[in-house]
Amino acid sequence: MFNSLLILIPVIGAQVVGGAFSGATFSEAPSVEAIDQTRHNMDDAFSAMAPRNSADKYKFWHDIISRELTARDVTAARGFLMAAPQMLDREDVKELMAAANSEITGTEDERIALAALRKLPVAVSERFADATGSARNLNTQVDPDEDNADVTVPDPEAGELADEAVSPIVAARFALLGTHADLANHSERWMKGDRVDELVLKITGIGLDQADQPDALAESNIRALSILKSARRSRRITPEFNDYLTDRLNAALPDSVLKPALEEAFADLAITKVRVQRVRAAYESAINPKGLARLETDLAQIDRIGTLTDPSAAVTLIEEVKDSADLRRVRLIAEAGGDRSVALFKQMGPGAMRVADTGVRWTRELVLQFMGLTAAGLVMFWVTWSTLRRSLRRRPRIEAPQ
Repeated sequence: MFNSLLILIPVIGAQVVGGAFSGATFSEAPSVEAIDQTRHNMDDAFSAMAPRNSADKYKFWHDIISRELTARDVTAARGFLMAAPQMLDREDVKELMAAANSEITGTEDERIALAALRKLPVAVSERFADATGSARNLNTQVDPDEDNADVTVPDPEAGELADEAVSPIVAARFALLGTHADLANHSERWMKGDRVDELVLKITGIGLDQADQPDALAESNIRALSILKSARRSRRITPEFNDYLTDRLNAALPDSVLKPALEEAFADLAITKVRVQRVRAAYESAINPKGLARLETDLAQIDRIGTLTDPSAAVTLIEEVKDSADLRRVRLIAEAGGDRSVALFKQMGPGAMRVADTGVRWTRELVLQFMGLTAAGLVMFWVTWSTLRRSLRRRPRIEAPQ
């Protein structure tokens, strides 16, 4: 029994530690306590970035913001502005907080960022203002499909695919994900064996199908799929997360159903409008509702990350993600820090994941494992004590020589 317990206790202990500190403790919607603890950890991380010498703190902070502005990353620059209280020395922080408290509008982070911006030289402030305007313009511009740059959104007055151009929002959405004509062209190339990114193809297919469902969930899915498509096309997805997404997308849009549907769509010659409608119907019929529901749990996390920051920043944040647990970690960090989360990841890279902290979440399984570990420890103690006591009783007396 003793030897069995020696083997059993480390196994149970490893399960308890793994269950307490693995990604399973990161829920789909983080608690207020987890957000507060993660924000506290972020404060410590930003404080650790700055030099220990007070005289060097301002220069380091100034240079790091200038670096992000040079890289045209406005969100990261704004994040470092918000982190000024943790990165500057005490005297600067006192002046900063006094200026921030004098503001009457905006959130606490926004007031801090505005006050911090005033501490920078005028030239840097102007660069920040210019970069902010450029970023706003980029977010409103349409980025056409790389292989179909001349594709335009149909004019509803022309009577051509008028159902796809019902509003400016729909038009922008289709331009972001591509059009059904793009989808038909790429699908035909895929069926002919040409080199086509299947992951992007399925992201586009699911996104365009969601566009036909004008509800809040569909809008959320479209935003998240757009972020994923941007990250994939810019090659900013880890191999592990790429494999994970491939499995999710294949479950939502299985090849065994999609390929026969597309073969039927391309079986007969047809005009462009008819061919597009057939491909549209093929993707709609091939979607697996159960697989899509599992994919939507991840899309909800990505959409929330994009909402808390912005779409381009969301690509930066998911760049280090490897699985769904990492995705929930990033969502927690974004909840706790907003734009500061982007600055954190730009500076720390994968190490920023360690900032996410939910504490120990006592699930039923974890409680049972801990009880089992306690019981095994008590049994081992009892066996050890009983064996020791019996050995002491049976020890023969050694009489002194006469």
